[in-house]
Amino acid sequence: MKMIKCYIQYEKFEVLREKLFELGVPGISVVDAKGIGKPMSHMKSTTDSKVPQFHACVEISVVLENEAVDEVIDMVVKTAHTGNLSDGKIFVLPVEDAI
Repeated sequence: MKMIKCYIQYEKFEVLREKLFELGVPGISVVDAKGIGKPMSHMKSTTDSKVPQFHACVEISVVLENEAVDEVIDMVVKTAHTGNLSDGKIFVLPVEDAI
């Protein structure tokens, strides 16, 4: 089993939720989150620099059988991608067991 954890813009959430259930995803967890996508170490440091602000986003977690992971990731990318900064991030993690 795998856990897909993705961070997406709020505006994309409802469409993504509907598509996840259309694919037969058994359930999802949703958390309001904030994040900065560009690592601070890559920011240019000048005296004028401001600390980047957090962007509000939605964290979605789903646990799936390994066979369904690629299809779900493809759908998330197609649904959530805008090409702009703060599009989000997708992580795939191993799940040993679910009780």
